[in-house]
Amino acid sequence: MLEFIANNLILFIALTIIVLLIINLEIQNIVGITKKIDCDQLTKVMNQSKTILIDLRTKDEFISGHIVSAKNINLEEIDTVQIKDDATIITYGKSEADALKAAKKLATSGAKNVFYLEGGIQSWLDNNMPLSGGD
Repeated sequence: MLEFIANNLILFIALTIIVLLIINLEIQNIVGITKKIDCDQLTKVMNQSKTILIDLRTKDEFISGHIVSAKNINLEEIDTVQIKDDATIITYGKSEADALKAAKKLATSGAKNVFYLEGGIQSWLDNNMPLSGGD
């Protein structure tokens, strides 16, 4: 084993770094201020509690189809969202990265139950979930 590591030191270091990054990402997901949520979990949360669903896409994209009861708010305007203590806030957009940014902003401004949709709107569509609006 040590001989393999010595002969493949660069590969071993790269593997170690990747493993550490994955562990860090999972720890952040478990104890972080925002949590990711998948499509199945999203529908359960929407049915069980009062949720504020925020669509971060452009107005045209929102009008062409969005998740039921979502509000269209631009990422730059996310600070204007009124936060109630008991509300669950879920963000989604074209990408998971946008939703995560918005969720972090909301959490740092005082929201307690903040989630972002894993995979963005595309994961919703990939799971054959319905959209409201559109043609």
